[in-house]
This record gives sequence, C-alpha cells and structure tokens, in this order.
Amino acid sequence: MNEKSKRDNLKKMRGRPFDEFRCFYIKDFRKGDSIRVSLSRRGSEMERGVVTEIDLENCLIHYKTSSSDENVTTIDRIVTLEGFIKTFLNS
Repeated sequence: MNEKSKRDNLKKMRGRPFDEFRCFYIKDFRKGDSIRVSLSRRGSEMERGVVTEIDLENCLIHYKTSSSDENVTTIDRIVTLEGFIKTFLNS
C-alpha cells in the first residue's frame, strides 16, 4: 500500500477521546507507553504494542508490535495502558 492510500484510510478512521467505560482518555497516552490492544470484539485475542504516535485530531493511537512497525487503533480497542516497559514486546 502506498503512502497516499495509507493517509486516505487514516482520514476515514476516527475515534473518540474517551473509551466506552471512560477508563482511558486520549491525552493519557504518551509515546513509548506499553499497551495491550484487543483484536476482536470480545477481547479474546490481544496483541502487545508500544505507542509511537498519538493523533489528537482524529483520536487515533499509532503503535508498533513485535511483528509490525505501523498499526493504528482507536481508544475503544485498548485493554491496558502502562508506562514504558523495556522488554514488553518480547514478553
């Protein structure tokens, strides 16, 4: 996928500043934070990630995993938020 189509897809994606239970607020996230992201609606599948960027305008969280450097999610998919943990992706 080229750079332009990635940007176009991100423009279509937009999140909310709070999650549905109001546990997290978009400004709680910082670059380098360790997060667990739900891959399914039920939360049975999760992946570990490290925050690389926070898009406050669209309320999106960019993160990397051990297998991919570019992932994007909304705050509703975040299961846990922790400060920087050095070996988090390798755990």
